[in-house]
Amino acid sequence: MSVTILKKQKIKESLKKTKEKRKNQIPKVYQLKISYSNLNKDQKQWLERIFLEAKWLYNYCIADIQNRLNSKTEKSKQVEIKTPNGFETREITCLSSQMKQAVLDRIKKNLTDLSKAKQKGIKVGKLKFKSDYRNIPLKQNGITFKVLKDKNRIKIQGLKKPVRVLGLHQIPENSEIAKAELIKKPDGYYIYLTCFIDKNQTKEKKIKKPIAIDFGIKHQLTLSNGIKINYSVEETKRLKKLQKKLSKQKKGSNNYFKTKYKIQKEHQKIYNKRKDIQNKIFSLLKKYEYVLIQDEAVKQWQSGLFGKQVQNTGIGEIISRLKNNPETLIPVGRYEATTKICSNCGSRKEDIELSDRVYKCNSCGLVIDRDLNSAINILKIGLEKVETTTIKNLLTDCGEVTPVERKVSARILGSNPYIRVSYASVKQEAT
Repeated sequence: MSVTILKKQKIKESLKKTKEKRKNQIPKVYQLKISYSNLNKDQKQWLERIFLEAKWLYNYCIADIQNRLNSKTEKSKQVEIKTPNGFETREITCLSSQMKQAVLDRIKKNLTDLSKAKQKGIKVGKLKFKSDYRNIPLKQNGITFKVLKDKNRIKIQGLKKPVRVLGLHQIPENSEIAKAELIKKPDGYYIYLTCFIDKNQTKEKKIKKPIAIDFGIKHQLTLSNGIKINYSVEETKRLKKLQKKLSKQKKGSNNYFKTKYKIQKEHQKIYNKRKDIQNKIFSLLKKYEYVLIQDEAVKQWQSGLFGKQVQNTGIGEIISRLKNNPETLIPVGRYEATTKICSNCGSRKEDIELSDRVYKCNSCGLVIDRDLNSAINILKIGLEKVETTTIKNLLTDCGEVTPVERKVSARILGSNPYIRVSYASVKQEAT
């Protein structure tokens, strides 16, 4: 038996073992920031250069995909780049062959995605040239990168000395490191580390009751137990000032690019604040056994009168993340009349305006917060459609917030100054 056949058999066997192992594991991505202040001059220059070379290689392949998207390009040490003064040859000194292969694989994936979209009838064009490259995959643990946890450092292929990173403490002891990505952001360099963790290791105690959410503009989230979550991160005065300054500068000048970079950094700060809020809210909702939401038309909200409010809150991102978590999510149809129905007697009220923040039932006389009434209706409608006996046996009396829920919400949401939590009374008397 030849050496190549033996090698292929070993690869197949290892892949089978890995697949079996992955059945009892879940992937988690950890964000680690490279400490820029601890980098020496050579490391800083290398980090700037590697993203520049990745852009050159990507654009070089895009210029002639049929002849350049092959294994020969992985070994090439020079690429031809179009500049304002004509074509120039650039040296590839920092990108390793594995990194080059990862860039080419990304182009292949992009082409596959375009082909699938075209088959669905979506109008697509060609792949566009990149003015900036911000993501370099590091596929092989131990080769393209190596984690030195005891030293709080990561060794990257091509760098002589390992770089110091912040956040390695969050990775569990028994986790299996699979791959990484080197990311460039306006506020610095990051490494996204993908780890596989045992499912039993990540199990947390959950609040054994379903929760429904009503999304809105005035109150971003209203839960069926009476918790109201408000938050908003608006554009800063500094950002508006910089944008005004940029509009008056000559496009392509040095000062233009300096101001543009400052604007990118300011956008990154705003994005980080919004992302932290979304992470905390999502973390709270994951504590519940089941989450019920109505399929909201967030795009219509954004294109209407409330575009700015939707942008400042990023409600669509929370809904998207919940939809991608099918283990706990129970969806309710978009056209269910949750706002107009009384959560107490089930009667329908047609003459309800957007400005009416309190729901008053004409049949039973119930007076209740409008958003809370909708959330309770989402809970009832959603659970009626579910046939699973375990969900049917859960409590659905929409009781007041329990001490455990108050403690959990205060612990998770209380650390963010932009989140405001209030509690509406669920047990409102009918008149």
